[in-house]
Amino acid sequence: MTCIWNKNFTNNASRFKTRFPELYEILLPHFESVSKFLSQAEENCTVENDINILNKIFQFWDFSFSKDNNLTVKENGVFLHSGYSPIREVQKLFSCSEADDEDISWIFASIGLGYAPLEFAKTNSSNLIVIIEPDPGFLFASMCALDWSPIFNHEKCIIITETNPEQIIPLLDSLHVIEKSKIITNSAQTQHQKLWFTNFFTLLERNKQKQNINTNTLERFSSLWLKNSAKNLKSFSTCSGIEIYKDMLERKIPSVVCAAGPTLEAVLPYLNQIKNKAVIIAVDTALRALLRYNIEPDFILLIDPQYYAANHIAGLTSSSSVLITESSVYPSVMRFNCRKKVLCESLFPLGQYFETKLLPNKSLGKITAGGSVSTSAWDFAKYIGSKKIYMAGLDLGYPENKTHIKGSTFEEKSHSSSNKLTPAENNLCSILFSASNEKSVNYQNDEIITDSKMKLFAWWFESQIAKYPSYETYTLSSQSLKIPGMKISSIQELLNYPDCNNKMDLILSAEKRICNFDPELFAQALQELKATLSDLYEHAKKGYFLCDKILSEPAAKAESFARTKFEDLEKIDNFIMNSSAKNVAALVFPTQRQLDELLSKEKPYTSSILNSIQKSRIIYSQLKNAIKQYQKYL
Repeated sequence: MTCIWNKNFTNNASRFKTRFPELYEILLPHFESVSKFLSQAEENCTVENDINILNKIFQFWDFSFSKDNNLTVKENGVFLHSGYSPIREVQKLFSCSEADDEDISWIFASIGLGYAPLEFAKTNSSNLIVIIEPDPGFLFASMCALDWSPIFNHEKCIIITETNPEQIIPLLDSLHVIEKSKIITNSAQTQHQKLWFTNFFTLLERNKQKQNINTNTLERFSSLWLKNSAKNLKSFSTCSGIEIYKDMLERKIPSVVCAAGPTLEAVLPYLNQIKNKAVIIAVDTALRALLRYNIEPDFILLIDPQYYAANHIAGLTSSSSVLITESSVYPSVMRFNCRKKVLCESLFPLGQYFETKLLPNKSLGKITAGGSVSTSAWDFAKYIGSKKIYMAGLDLGYPENKTHIKGSTFEEKSHSSSNKLTPAENNLCSILFSASNEKSVNYQNDEIITDSKMKLFAWWFESQIAKYPSYETYTLSSQSLKIPGMKISSIQELLNYPDCNNKMDLILSAEKRICNFDPELFAQALQELKATLSDLYEHAKKGYFLCDKILSEPAAKAESFARTKFEDLEKIDNFIMNSSAKNVAALVFPTQRQLDELLSKEKPYTSSILNSIQKSRIIYSQLKNAIKQYQKYL
């Protein structure tokens, strides 16, 4: 007798192979194994839907029929679906406002028998569906039990299985799924991989925190970044990129990254000796402390565009150092007295415009931004080819209740602004006893005070170290926040290294490479940008007035009038979307959150067409404002 479970699986496997051919090849041994078990079981099949076959093959579940005669399962005695009506149960999940939003991605984290994604796929054809199940055996159990046609017929669907949580987050991030997603999960359905899902949800939440921080930062500082970038265009056009240093150390010389944490104090007395054995990379906040010991680092990193970051090196001189910076930094940074200034790939659209247009490789050389200058310094050490990277003063917490190294910009500022009523110690106490502080452990498993922001940086290091295992990363202090993957080392280990007498030869040899802009081509590209922005402004202006004209019509006529103008608006939109200056203007264009807020202040129309026109009018208006800001400074 033909077994319904074998029929389901055969059909699903065939559709799976067509829809996800690469994943099918990876899972082929599993498909063949399940198919073999089903064929053997079918020989003794007495009824078409003999549930004993499923219970025999997939012993991690206890299959049964619900009151309305649909399959349901228990795992360790706990129902994963309703024992009465499992389909009606999941349909309730989609009776929410998010189900009507086509921009929301739906992430199904472990699916049980698969009722939730299957029911969603039947009614929502435009949303991206992401199915995550670390154990493929559970997917195969579902494909035996139910018809997966709605999933295979859905245009936007991703299945993720047999992988680590750390690998999934970058994938979801690259697909822009995380920022606007709805997570469907069930604690009972994730118990078989409890630790896996705990790690996944932790990483997902951290990534959302990072994106929220990025959005807040963009909304607050985008105008400053634009202004700085425009003022720095002259310096930007004449500086080399960090590409000249790429892999120059050939994994032969270690790097020491000096951050401004309190434990840097223990390393400073040895840095002059260490400098003969390693490349010294200092973050901007640590430079003042290094110079106090007459140590000029090989490289200094300052890529934060804010004024306070420029103050970290204000009034200082490091004549033998190279300053690694970014085109949007506060303009006074470009006047810092050092041996050489070199730029990394711009984080912002104005710099990216010139790099893409004028450089053969489209980049000055990329440093990954992890939210902290210390993360960027680590990435630069990796970029120049250090196999071993030692972190000094990367505490990400307050060891022995200290916040910064003596002589750092923060401490100097606290002392200079202190008085009888507000002594410097007040700043220390306000940090140590902040309500946002958390407790964690250091490398000795002793308690250390930290906070959510520093733990986010620690997660960045953890994820990058896991991503690049061939680069060994060490901390020089056992009192720092413990970071998985970052090993502990000693100052003596560094001192035991042989002197690298050719270090400066390697650096100077790298600097002979020319990696900058042709002045004439740069000036030409700038004029082209100004003209393109002007054209973009005129089209946004035309679109705005056209939308305004439509919405000023009486309600009875407005919709029909709008239909006659769709072609004109489409031409305007096509021009904007294909403009080479579109991404440049995007820097000071409102975030999605800001656009939603502007739209919420408008009175909604009963017509969906007029609501769309109203949204377009806001977008055209904001695009005009964004371009005006550029035209003010260019």
